[in-house]
Amino acid sequence: MQRAERDLARARLTNDSTGPDAGAAFAAAITSLRQHSTPYHLAHGLLDQAACLLRTGEDEAAQAAVGEAGNIAQRLGCWPLLDRAETIQPARSRTAAP
Repeated sequence: MQRAERDLARARLTNDSTGPDAGAAFAAAITSLRQHSTPYHLAHGLLDQAACLLRTGEDEAAQAAVGEAGNIAQRLGCWPLLDRAETIQPARSRTAAP
């Protein structure tokens, strides 16, 4: 689990430095979290990945990551995690339809 969290921390650092490898780093971290961590930590990693994907214009992939994290949050009954998921939605899904 510590290695999975280390991978996620590295992905976050890569993302913060606007490095081009952030997407690959998050993909590796998510794989590691799926194998060696808890659903709670996986959900946070997915939300971090979604934020990265939104910055690179990959709204559909970001939406999928947010959806999975939201489902985990609901299953766990973790409302703060669900609230975080709702704040990471792509802008078009947060606006009300006319």
